Amino acid sequence: MNAAWDEVWERRTLDAEKPLLAALLAADGLDTGFGDVREDAWREATARWVDELGLSEGDSVFEVGCGAGAFLYALREHGIRVSGIDRSSTLIGYARDVMPEATFAVADAADFDLGEQADIVVAFGVFMYFPELDYATGVLERMVAKARRAVAVIDVPDKAHEAEALARRIATVGGEDAYRERYAGLDHLYYDRAWFANAMSRAGIRGPLIADQWLKHYENGRSRFNAWGELSTT
Repeated sequence: MNAAWDEVWERRTLDAEKPLLAALLAADGLDTGFGDVREDAWREATARWVDELGLSEGDSVFEVGCGAGAFLYALREHGIRVSGIDRSSTLIGYARDVMPEATFAVADAADFDLGEQADIVVAFGVFMYFPELDYATGVLERMVAKARRAVAVIDVPDKAHEAEALARRIATVGGEDAYRERYAGLDHLYYDRAWFANAMSRAGIRGPLIADQWLKHYENGRSRFNAWGELSTT
């Protein structure tokens, strides 16, 4: 993982003046010009995931790279039991404060504990920070080992839209010089959809589904996709 990104996440704060979900979204980096996600849109997208993954009250979800817990918090509103890991001790501290009954740990996506399985294992907006494809493959395999029923990888940068995404980011911050100054060393990893589907299949996910990101009012979603599927053994 990129140490420069680690520094970014350790500097995030939880704004006590905002409604709780809005504060969690901001802490997780979804309040920028590239995101600025609204609470109602977030809850709507989460409800669709509850449906797509066949989640019911009392089921368990473990999130890899959970940050401050914005996605898990919205799942928790559906009666889902949640837990997760993140590299940022700052963000994990916020998640623990907000969801004290849940289990959170500071850990790397490639080296989290496999001791207790969850019904569903997810990763939302974290695969973009991985250093290379082999690392991503290892994380997928670990997610499958942690899951009982299904795996979902949400908000994956789409290789087919990489140039478009970069142009949009440069325009948003005011030009190439401003972009280089602000995002030096803060690269994203982009994925080919066919590669991702094949990697999921090889990891043990049956007939993985790939779809455009459906989170509304999310600028980055124009160049992202979601991937999910049940385990081959279920």
